[in-house]
Amino acid sequence: MAEFEDPVFASIRSAAEAAERLPLGFSLEDVLEEGSARRYHRRPWAHRFGVVLVAAAILVVFFVPLPHLSLFKRLVSSPSPSPATSRSKTLPVGTRLAELRGSDTVAGDYFGAAVAINGDTAVVGAFDHDNDAGQAYVFSKTSSGWKQTAELKGSDIVAGDNFGVAVGISGTTIVVGASSYEPSFAGRAYVFTKTASGWKQVAELSGPGDRPIQEHICVAISDTTIVVGWNYPNMPSAPGVAWVYTHTATGWRRTAMLRGPSIGSFGYSVAVSGSTVIVGAISAPPAQPFGVAYVFTKTATGWRQAAELHSPDAANAFSFGSSTAVSGSTALVGSDGTAPVYVFTKTATGWRNAADLKGSDTVTGDGFGSTLAISGTTAVVGAPDSADNIGRAYLFEDTAKGWRQVAELRGTVAQGYFGSSVAMSGVTAIVGLAPTSGAASLHVGYPVSPGRGYLFQG
Repeated sequence: MAEFEDPVFASIRSAAEAAERLPLGFSLEDVLEEGSARRYHRRPWAHRFGVVLVAAAILVVFFVPLPHLSLFKRLVSSPSPSPATSRSKTLPVGTRLAELRGSDTVAGDYFGAAVAINGDTAVVGAFDHDNDAGQAYVFSKTSSGWKQTAELKGSDIVAGDNFGVAVGISGTTIVVGASSYEPSFAGRAYVFTKTASGWKQVAELSGPGDRPIQEHICVAISDTTIVVGWNYPNMPSAPGVAWVYTHTATGWRRTAMLRGPSIGSFGYSVAVSGSTVIVGAISAPPAQPFGVAYVFTKTATGWRQAAELHSPDAANAFSFGSSTAVSGSTALVGSDGTAPVYVFTKTATGWRNAADLKGSDTVTGDGFGSTLAISGTTAVVGAPDSADNIGRAYLFEDTAKGWRQVAELRGTVAQGYFGSSVAMSGVTAIVGLAPTSGAASLHVGYPVSPGRGYLFQG
């Protein structure tokens, strides 16, 4: 029977025998092939090092316990990973990662009309669910994919409140807007925090005063700051407002009131990133014939207006500010589909228009820019009215050569206003598809979908 020799012993024996064949003062690494000849270079220190290395290896074999020896074998036998294999592989930009559906949603719930995402948690609003009371759904990324993990509803929500018309998330905090809080029709925002036992409501944020008119409400959150915009589309003379709430040791507290002109459109859209807040105000003739986006910055003495952003094209200024987004020193402002999405960058001298974004195949009436979001150098823009109201969304990347479109996103149903809402976190985009009850007449033969939320690789 052939005698088995441990591979480690064999390697050490071969190394020792090769070292013995070399003249004194030469090492194995000093053997250089040049045709059939061998040249030797005298390195006394190398010989000593080789002897020490062989001796150390023998000590490991005879004196290291077997469990540790197996680890040693793996270390010396495994090649170092190359940079290509050590990096995690990413999917192509625009790859659809998941399709989200509410566990109990039905056609007409407007599931997907509002979306938000942060890391491995996504939120989707369905403001007409359960007789227009509304509900929000939380989805989490698990080892087996994205799964619904919670349903949220405000503690005092009743039919007609439209809870879920706006949603936002940052870390373990979710904020949900309800635009028609009964009985006064004044809006509310509800704050939920993730605990060991699930998501719990921790605050209810009220507006500037209960008015007997229906309000438009929007929400945004960044770390410990929540911004809620209220404006009154049915009452243009009523001044809109944006409230800033800060999380303190005693809970969420209203810490600032942001105002623009005394018109109802201020607060039509809001966005926040760190110490920067942007509030959109669409046109409200005759007091304000064009839209404006106002930039506020948090200072040592409170929140102060730092800039006014205007449409670079006066012809498209009417609805400028209908959608806003900000990430660091980059802001996006949309014009409700009547113009490009404008990119503004903060410089040493103020905010400057840096680029205009357009979808590769969008046309007037597509609603391009009515929804938008940005995270770092990646932006997603919705066009829910494109392709005969089927809808599209577009991914853009800020590259060394400027902003460019990198993907066109689509849903999986033939009707439904894909792009009704969008959000971005890192390299993951979420796009809402929220069909209306009239969608069936636009696409004969297709049933009205209960709505979807789609996740894409950004």
